[in-house]
Amino acid sequence: MEDERLIVLTTPSKKDGVRSQVERAVETHGKHQDLLMKQVPHMEVAIELLKDGTGDLLGMSAFDWNDYDVEGLTILGALPRKEPTWVLVADDKPEYLVSGAILVCDHELIHRQILRMRYDLVIYTSADMAEKLGEAESYAQLDEEERWPWFEEQRKAGHIDGFIVPRSIHAGFKFKSRRHTLGLQREDKEQNRERFIPPPLYGFTLMVAREGFLSSNISTMLDPSAMLAFRLEGAILESLDPSLHEKVGIFVEQRKISTILKEANRLGDDTTQEFMLNPDGKPLKGGPRVEMMMETLNEEGSITASSERIVLPEDSHLGMVNLLKEFMILLTMMTSEHEGMKRIIPGMPDDFSDPSPPMFDLDG
Repeated sequence: MEDERLIVLTTPSKKDGVRSQVERAVETHGKHQDLLMKQVPHMEVAIELLKDGTGDLLGMSAFDWNDYDVEGLTILGALPRKEPTWVLVADDKPEYLVSGAILVCDHELIHRQILRMRYDLVIYTSADMAEKLGEAESYAQLDEEERWPWFEEQRKAGHIDGFIVPRSIHAGFKFKSRRHTLGLQREDKEQNRERFIPPPLYGFTLMVAREGFLSSNISTMLDPSAMLAFRLEGAILESLDPSLHEKVGIFVEQRKISTILKEANRLGDDTTQEFMLNPDGKPLKGGPRVEMMMETLNEEGSITASSERIVLPEDSHLGMVNLLKEFMILLTMMTSEHEGMKRIIPGMPDDFSDPSPPMFDLDG
């Protein structure tokens, strides 16, 4: 008995990596299963075709899932996650840009992280930069597809020194200029660079179907660890006040225990090693771990609040709850005024008990 043909709907590339990843998945898994990819003009059309049964599956980004009417649809799972980090498009690494170099960045979190690394850089939003160049009107008339290529031309002309975009944007436009990853700096050669915990939900390609469709029909295509990361990052983001969404980095990843221990050993992280190893130096329990991290910064990028957790996959929900609780307690303490204390703490400076203002203001 032949397998039933499955129609996989997709839309033209939105420079988020979804279109190309769905195409590769259909090409790879179509060798063992009857899959047919059908491209439609817009996401709204694709959703309606999926709902009325014209298609069986639809590839969406995490942002599409949140932005469109998906009533009656369900997420079957996620394809392997694409790299969620952002990149600087410039001739030099961020460490080597000249003092006062002009960059364009539209994400508030990345803006603050760059200032943490180089407080002397000048950073504009794309709209503000276009206005500064006297091109606000012509820039506003550009299609979204034309805007970052326009900034690449401004960079080549020497009007700006670089711009910062998601990795998928750089890959989608195929800029010939150099890119410099703003990543977690887990490699030895980058250990002295400030790390960049990325904004949440980037890099996910979700496979969506009508409710009742069995995920087992495409189980070989799906990545359970990517789906777990999507669920956890989404739950963390949903638990935060919307005012924090553009200012908080969230990253969840399932990693091999050997990789985590190797990194901890390189960094001299005794706490992680003690937490994961027994007195004989062997893991307390085998298998992968789920690593979760969050951070936010003040407007100047001079102060960071961050929390991290490493847990077993079966403990990931509780680990997420504890991570959030710890992060919010820390954030509350750092953004609150501290009243003076009548008691003098032995060994502490005289002004330790004096009233003090908040450590930083998230809103500047």
